[in-house]
Amino acid sequence: MCKRLCNLDSCLEKGRVKLEIYKNDLKGLTTEQKDVLVGLLLADGFLEKRRANHNTRLRVDHTYPAQEAYVKYLYKLFKSMCGKQPVIYIRKPDKRTGKIYSSIAFKTYNLSCLNEYYVLFYKNSGDIHLSGQPRYIKIVPSNVQELLTPVALAHWVMGDGFFTKDKTVVLCTESFSKDEIELLVNALTTKFGITVGVLKRVSSSGKSGLRIRISKKSMDRFLLLITPFFIPEFYYKLGI
Repeated sequence: MCKRLCNLDSCLEKGRVKLEIYKNDLKGLTTEQKDVLVGLLLADGFLEKRRANHNTRLRVDHTYPAQEAYVKYLYKLFKSMCGKQPVIYIRKPDKRTGKIYSSIAFKTYNLSCLNEYYVLFYKNSGDIHLSGQPRYIKIVPSNVQELLTPVALAHWVMGDGFFTKDKTVVLCTESFSKDEIELLVNALTTKFGITVGVLKRVSSSGKSGLRIRISKKSMDRFLLLITPFFIPEFYYKLGI
């Protein structure tokens, strides 16, 4: 009897949680969540959709323990849309180096309020996934200038930027096309008055891509824009 009551309590609790998630989905994203989401999607965050007619979920996955504080910060921001706390994953040894890498990740429920961002940031690649479904790839939306805010810019840097020996910041944008890089460059220059350069990078596998580098003369302006939205654990990415 006691076990049945415990199971009933557990089911009721899950039902209450799902109801709260549903209510939050109806409310939509807050302004802060929208801005952070844009920054995440320009960096390493990604959206997932099992079927074309399904809702979308956000997945955040970063290196553990180096970026644990950032993941926990993001989880707190999106907690109302999640069912579980961040989980630590210990990967199999790397085939090349033998090193064991770990990550910490969380994901939201499948939510309708995330669908518009999937439409903006993903396109059909023309390939078919192993599941038989079309494979979608991440892109830079044509209205990125409208979407990019100082908050979004800060999370873009925290997710995919680094401080160089030349005392400037570089954004790792190799996954985007040349035209998409131009959209980002125009957004930074036109909207924020930040002068940037584009660097070519060739990976160890021989694959080439482009990175965005903030000019030294724009670093003071750049730091004023984004430092207020940085978590202290990531100040090193700004040379602080």
